[in-house]
Amino acid sequence: MAFFLDVGTDLFGAKQNTRLEFAGCPTLSELIIAAEAHFDKECRLRRPAGSPDVSFKCQTMQVYDDTLLRWVDLYSPTQLRNGGQVWCFQPESIYHSEAPGSIPPAKYAPESWLGSPARARAVTEAGIRDPVASEKLRSVFYNIDTSNNRYIPYSTLRDYFTRYDIPWTRSYVGDYYDRTGNMTYSDWVTFAGRYPSIVDSLYYRPRGSYLDRSYYSTALAEADLASARAKREAEIRSYYTSYNAERARLDAEYRARQAARDSALYYRPYSPRYGYM
Repeated sequence: MAFFLDVGTDLFGAKQNTRLEFAGCPTLSELIIAAEAHFDKECRLRRPAGSPDVSFKCQTMQVYDDTLLRWVDLYSPTQLRNGGQVWCFQPESIYHSEAPGSIPPAKYAPESWLGSPARARAVTEAGIRDPVASEKLRSVFYNIDTSNNRYIPYSTLRDYFTRYDIPWTRSYVGDYYDRTGNMTYSDWVTFAGRYPSIVDSLYYRPRGSYLDRSYYSTALAEADLASARAKREAEIRSYYTSYNAERARLDAEYRARQAARDSALYYRPYSPRYGYM
């Protein structure tokens, strides 16, 4: 099944966001290759006069964690989910300063990658302002649109509301109550703007958090969330440990090969000595 990721970065002071398609959940190497290939073209197209022609390089990546409700470093493919948002950081440069503002909606490019790691910083330092609402919007839509059709039949949407005890009535959803056919992603963005509380409910209820229910224990919900976040923090630390161990192993292997090559090059036992006549 196709696997989609919204991948964004800052190019020449402006935020760019695109949707990339993979045959399945990509490895980090595949994600880096796909992101660099796409944004290298964008970088060359948008390069202002006088700026150096430098290839796009992804130094680090971050993903938005649904449990911790914040951006975290990307160390493992298990952190990726279909329809999720990934943010790429280039090596720091005066030509690619991080632009303040929200992440723009992803543009879908007709590219497929059959087959890519992130600077530790606070969200405000990364120039990303309040990404939670947009992340919830995308997350809910792709949880419902399991076939990646980029639209949701209204009958499916009504069933989804019913499954999580959210009323589908005229007083609750307005004129959407009588609509038939399909809701496109553009329609969903409009719906989310009109009914943000519904999107919040659809985002949290499938995760077992019913904070919008008056009879649900707030204290218990907070305890559950705290437990889930602690567990998620431990998982991310384990990803970080594994990532650093693998990087150290590769660095040691590279240094050993480099030393062996240098030794063979400069200290051959039968190489002639330089002498004076």
